[in-house]
Amino acid sequence: MTVDSADTLSILVATDNHLGYMERDPVRGQDSFHAFAEILQLAHAHGADMVLLGGDLFHDNRPSRRCLHHAMSLLRARCLGAAPVALEHLSDPAVDFGAQAAHVNYEDPNVNVALPVFSIH
Repeated sequence: MTVDSADTLSILVATDNHLGYMERDPVRGQDSFHAFAEILQLAHAHGADMVLLGGDLFHDNRPSRRCLHHAMSLLRARCLGAAPVALEHLSDPAVDFGAQAAHVNYEDPNVNVALPVFSIH
């Protein structure tokens, strides 16, 4: 069986990242962030069309400001850009998002999302 890349959706799946786990530990404090950076780098290196995060993205239900900032920095560095997105949102945004958004962020002309990331908890 031959796989035509134009007809194939490539998804990198990662689970239970637990960003911020032991973040105050001088030895292991950066481990979760290094692992998440590697996940995003692998998605880019392998040409994934999207990243699907399952389970806990953050270790705490109220992540520290430092943890949130680090997570946003990693997402900005690896997920924003001018590359075209191979996904199309087909359902009604009014049903999916209510009044919060007219469309998904990767289809917003004012936001340059190159690698969509979806999180399921």
